[in-house]
Amino acid sequence: MSDGGRADPGPDRAALARSLAAAVLAEHALRSLARPVIAIAGESGCGKSVSATNLARELDAVGIATGVIHQDDYFKLPPRVNHEHRCDNLANVGPHEVNLALLNEHVLAFREGRSDVTVPMVDYPSDSFLSRRRDFAPLAALIVEGTYVLRLPGMDIRIFLNATSDDTRARRRARNRDIDAPIVDQVLAIEHELIAPQAALASIVIDREFRIVGRR
Repeated sequence: MSDGGRADPGPDRAALARSLAAAVLAEHALRSLARPVIAIAGESGCGKSVSATNLARELDAVGIATGVIHQDDYFKLPPRVNHEHRCDNLANVGPHEVNLALLNEHVLAFREGRSDVTVPMVDYPSDSFLSRRRDFAPLAALIVEGTYVLRLPGMDIRIFLNATSDDTRARRRARNRDIDAPIVDQVLAIEHELIAPQAALASIVIDREFRIVGRR
């Protein structure tokens, strides 16, 4: 029941997904939770989206129908416009760029098992947001991924990918989706200061090599 994903799994990431599935099933007793929500956070390009998609597939495979919500769909401005907004003033960088209230509203819609919810979806080619309908009723679990999602209240399991922007620069360029400009390094430095502290909130921490290095 995953939404198809936005990146192809690599061998290390596939192994990570298996390890994560085992951890959330055994150590965090996922099956005992009522409509659980798993949050996956980390810096830009660290592998949040593919980790969320792969974990959803692993949970689907053991009979837990799992959906994914991407924070990128909840930015207040589309990508290129948002980049220009940041260039105008670096104070525009931060969680206030994201409609976290709407994102949380849709997490609650999953909790309630709602079947007809209108959600946003970023369309990168047109630099705009589209709308689509989501049916949360058939899902047994939900994964929410994004830079700031460990800030959301009531997450049942919090996962943090501990790669830095220096670690992920090549990955961001390889996916050929992000704007590559000199100011981006300044943006990433600001984001690092905002995102890194979320590691303290995490139930599971993953290192730059896609290995689980911390649990609680």
